[in-house]
Amino acid sequence: MAHITAKQEADALIARYIEPYPDDARIEEYRLREEEHGYPAWSIIGSLAPNGENAAQVTQDYDISPEALAAARAFYARHKKVLDNRLAANRAA
Repeated sequence: MAHITAKQEADALIARYIEPYPDDARIEEYRLREEEHGYPAWSIIGSLAPNGENAAQVTQDYDISPEALAAARAFYARHKKVLDNRLAANRAA
């Protein structure tokens, strides 16, 4: 049986749940797929406590699956600087 690496698992989650926003394909505007309500990845991450202790609450509040949250977290891990800048811009607005 083939061993699946953490990177491969993250790749699969991102491919399944994350997509570019139709009118703005910048990384900071990527979002969950429509099946998961199309929320921006930065918005999901911004609602998540730094230690992730409120993950169940975030999935409930946004009505998303735990897998979609895991995909947003994996996407954030890959694009932390860009998404942190988007979160900062949102806070400053």
